[in-house]
Amino acid sequence: MQVVANFDFQSSPFSHAAGEILISPVDRREESFANFTDALEGACDDSPPSLAAVKVQKVYRSYRTRRRLADSVVVAEELWWQAMDYARLNHSTISFFDYSRPETAASRWNRVSLNASKVGKGLSIVDKAQKLAFQHWIEAIDPRHRYGHNLHVYYEEWCKADAGQPFFYWLDVGEGKDLDLNQCPRSKLKQQCIRYLGPQEREEYEYEIIEGKIVHKLTGKFLHTLHGSDGTKWIFVMSTFKKLYAGLKKKGRFHHSSFLAGGATLAAGRVIVDNGVLKSISAYSGHYRPSDDSLDTFLSFLRENAVNLDCVEVHKASEDSDNYDDYFKSNADGTKTLKKEDVASKAEAETDENGNGTFEETKRSTYQRTLSGGLESPKADVPQKAMLQRINSKKQSKSLQLGHQLMLKWSTGAGPRIGCAADYPVQLRTQALEFVNLSPRYRSSALSPTGKLDV
Repeated sequence: MQVVANFDFQSSPFSHAAGEILISPVDRREESFANFTDALEGACDDSPPSLAAVKVQKVYRSYRTRRRLADSVVVAEELWWQAMDYARLNHSTISFFDYSRPETAASRWNRVSLNASKVGKGLSIVDKAQKLAFQHWIEAIDPRHRYGHNLHVYYEEWCKADAGQPFFYWLDVGEGKDLDLNQCPRSKLKQQCIRYLGPQEREEYEYEIIEGKIVHKLTGKFLHTLHGSDGTKWIFVMSTFKKLYAGLKKKGRFHHSSFLAGGATLAAGRVIVDNGVLKSISAYSGHYRPSDDSLDTFLSFLRENAVNLDCVEVHKASEDSDNYDDYFKSNADGTKTLKKEDVASKAEAETDENGNGTFEETKRSTYQRTLSGGLESPKADVPQKAMLQRINSKKQSKSLQLGHQLMLKWSTGAGPRIGCAADYPVQLRTQALEFVNLSPRYRSSALSPTGKLDV
């Protein structure tokens, strides 16, 4: 516990400033592929056909391995962000209560400011930005980001119990750890955890408007929400920097709060888009409860980007057919509503964020360069000592810390990006290698305390 007490939980989870470095290899894929084709041409010069074929295979395999090794470091950076975010929230909500000494006023204010920053991020940029609805704050500061409505059921029981313990400590460690409510069984509470995207994962969901059409920023493909099973819903948010994010809603897993990790938004709702052409907008979001002003802000943003709104259906939150509170009210239609939501949830689970089938199945069957687009939080169990060792490494002159010590650009798979893998805890490296379908090789049958790993 002394290790955690000495750790500065107010520091940024990144070793580099936001926006300082873009480590996605997508932007440099053409340059890397050019190097690959040059190598192929050199391998095939003045060689018999059979020998040339062998050389081509060797060159391609080495190129593929280098690219995957490079991608694994990108994934490791995202896993590092998730591990740091989990450690900070766990300290501010649960582990601080385990200390034998009374908590100081300064420590208490640090915890409060950290928790408040999860729901207030972005408010300093735009005054009219909307933060999470109050009942969903508890979801944002939960280390596991369990679904806010499920947590709220246990929160009401905690208020009645008056146990003298912080809520999350009471729920996971203290007197309420064995409580299992019929309204929300423990199995459901544990299963429904909302994905909170990190800075790199967020890029996979970013869209931009080009010539009046909504286009994926990385791939250049038009947004199309009409495919997939009936009942699927596509949601969007616009950040305080006027960046547009969209994805498929998955009940109990992926909601409006996922895009900005609980941060403030300018607008949020649902959309229907046909090959980049906007068809319908609904200002409905249970997490943000957008106002009419936020809807007007989003419509103005669309007009500024040459989107034709003459044929677009616009629905205010009060006009949405799926009223947010109706699902949680006990009425004559409650059973019917529940079945409708269950059908929609099942349909959403069968379609990935891009509408191309089950994501988990796709990820297992073949490796695609989506990088960290499907990571869950938290994943790797990183010891506190290993986390502090990496944090302290940036103080050393020979550190491989990303964004500061590197003198070369991340131009190819053979560049310094692969060397940066040694700067991450072995638990993150192992998981990152598995994600890109590379099996790590250990130097001994049992992992040594130093975490020696061949990559």
